[in-house]
Amino acid sequence: MKKELVAMMSAAVMSLGAALPSMAADGPLGSAASFLGSVTAGVFDCPEGVLVESLWRSPVRAQRSLAERFGDNRGFTQNIAAFAIGVPWGFAWGIPYGAVSGARHGFVTGWEKPFSVESYLVTEDK
Repeated sequence: MKKELVAMMSAAVMSLGAALPSMAADGPLGSAASFLGSVTAGVFDCPEGVLVESLWRSPVRAQRSLAERFGDNRGFTQNIAAFAIGVPWGFAWGIPYGAVSGARHGFVTGWEKPFSVESYLVTEDK
């Protein structure tokens, strides 16, 4: 009995997931699909934003900015000092910043273009 119930629920979820994108823009479920697209994109993009911002964007920006402020962005000693200070600081700053910016990206893009590839990927670089 449980296997049949799980199979029926899985089939219902897959068929609803396949049908929602076609009804998202002008269909009978326009605002509901936009809401669901926004919520699902926000759920996926929040941790994705944390990973992207904390592991790459914020540490690289902090290191480059500090190296430039230390005098020479191409100098070896300036880059070593900027790396030692900027990467941990960028990592720590990237976690909350990535959560907020990833969630915002998911909710906004998921509402405008529900269930699209753009709404599930945090690709914009500011």
